[in-house]
Amino acid sequence: MCGIVATINVRASEASRRRSLQALKERGPDSEGQWTSPAQSVWLGHRRLSIVDLTDAGTQPMRNEDSSIRLVCNGEIYNYPSLKTELEALGHKFYSHSDSEAIIHAYEQWGEEFVSHLEGMFAFALWDERNQKLFAARDRVGIKPLYYYSSGDALALASSAGALLCFLKDKPAPEPLSVAYVMTLGYIPSPWSVWRGVSKLEPGHILVWQAKKGARVLRYWEPPREIDSDSRPDLEEWRDLFAQVLSEHLLADVPLGFFLSGGLDSSSIAAGLGESGHSLQALTVSFPSGGLDESPIAEATARHLGLPHRRIPLQLEDVSSLLRSVAQAYDEPQGYSALLTMYLITKAAAMDFKVVLAGDGGDEVFGGYTWYANLDGKPNPAAHLTRRVFRSFVSGDAKPLMRQRAARAFQNVSPLHRHAWRLFPRFLPEEAEALLKPMGLRFSDEQMLAPLRKHFISSLPLKRALQRVDLMSFCSDSILAKVDRASMAHSLEVRVPFLDRRVVERFITAPLNPREDSESKPILRDYLRPRVPSAVLSAPKQGFSLRILDGFDWDSAVDAIQSGPWLRAGYWDNNWKALVQPGVPYREARIWTLLMLTRWGEAWLS
Repeated sequence: MCGIVATINVRASEASRRRSLQALKERGPDSEGQWTSPAQSVWLGHRRLSIVDLTDAGTQPMRNEDSSIRLVCNGEIYNYPSLKTELEALGHKFYSHSDSEAIIHAYEQWGEEFVSHLEGMFAFALWDERNQKLFAARDRVGIKPLYYYSSGDALALASSAGALLCFLKDKPAPEPLSVAYVMTLGYIPSPWSVWRGVSKLEPGHILVWQAKKGARVLRYWEPPREIDSDSRPDLEEWRDLFAQVLSEHLLADVPLGFFLSGGLDSSSIAAGLGESGHSLQALTVSFPSGGLDESPIAEATARHLGLPHRRIPLQLEDVSSLLRSVAQAYDEPQGYSALLTMYLITKAAAMDFKVVLAGDGGDEVFGGYTWYANLDGKPNPAAHLTRRVFRSFVSGDAKPLMRQRAARAFQNVSPLHRHAWRLFPRFLPEEAEALLKPMGLRFSDEQMLAPLRKHFISSLPLKRALQRVDLMSFCSDSILAKVDRASMAHSLEVRVPFLDRRVVERFITAPLNPREDSESKPILRDYLRPRVPSAVLSAPKQGFSLRILDGFDWDSAVDAIQSGPWLRAGYWDNNWKALVQPGVPYREARIWTLLMLTRWGEAWLS
């Protein structure tokens, strides 16, 4: 795992370049490299976290045989061994054992279509000197980030917004639409970023820059849009596919570990490792200070499978100081307290490992979220009712009859509206608009839903349609961003085998299994039943849980928001406290969201 940066026709000082690479130091603490084109118009920078080919041959920027192609890459190409064999048979000569080198030769062989040959997580920039073209790409589901800024014939891109800002003459103002998304959805969906004029390359997209043509962005992949009605995946197919994917995810020249909770996803990884004879160490977080502790089940699973196991006790730090550390690590704000938990977990794991496997993505791919239950409800085009309905539905002051009517009406608004309110009960769009009035924002229900709607395929069964939405928005822009920023702050690579392209394409639009009405993830349950203790199958869904906000001083948080940078700079309306008064629905979630924005602003707005 690494950090990359690239500029074209950007007038940048050596000091700016040094600052950009320094901003990526945690992503790549092992070495640094840079390259400038003969015409001095293109510059590539790289910070390396050495995982595959630890020799200097794996140093980047990497080049081809005649130095006409240069590459900086962040990520791992899991099918590198088979891809290398195929390319060598076609006449290509490899100079390293680095998986990144396969990108160069694949581009030489197949041109812009080569990205479809890659299996892995990646964000890279490739400069073609002969054709004066830059080709950048982000993996299919957005495991690795890539920010970019384009103006005229100038282009800058980087693994983090912080590294990118080093090349802008003036720090841009925060983008009000993005702040509204944090207030309502809890995260910033691609392609928006928190900075005006700076974008995130969307998952499954490429960016191509050519002289005299500028930059163009194209989609190269999306999840299937139709149900594969020919066959439902059976257990044998899943076992064989998972074994292949898991084996490829073990590509490394350093020791690996994996996160193990008591849940189905991480237990499946444990079972797959145990069955294949790969004795990776299981890492389980326990919470002596309170929380839903799954470590006893995880320990029993590891023992049953013959895997080494280590329990990592997490003592709750002071939330205020922890929040400041998290704000510094996250180049974009989110509204979830889970950011703090992930920061602590990855910090502990990084003490002994450079790479860990994790079960993220299993809920989206196999439909495991609790909010997929009770999806019945006749869609109603009168989606504008949502604001009034939602107010009545959540208001503690509403009369019982009004609440009953509101509940019935809530079931009749569009499925996407209901899904959004179940996932993100924070501020209503009109409330975010009022709070951000000084920034001149107009923000409607439809604007809030637009990033979700573009992934919603109405012809799919509702559950599968919502899984698709969650994978490409909530998972990509919130969960994976959370994991990436937390792990990279501690120079730790996290790999997520459930988000392998082959797993996603086969299962996220698989025909519905009737058992899904009564139990979650039936195919994983069938896979685990003969392999792990029965307690894994009967345990309630928990995941990594930490009661991090027990006893939190909400009134002090309100004071911190009041004295924070957003209000000082005049970005937020001075009447904001009316939205977090005692008795307001979801008061704590609202305060926490604004506090996260405040601490982030203290770290990044100055």
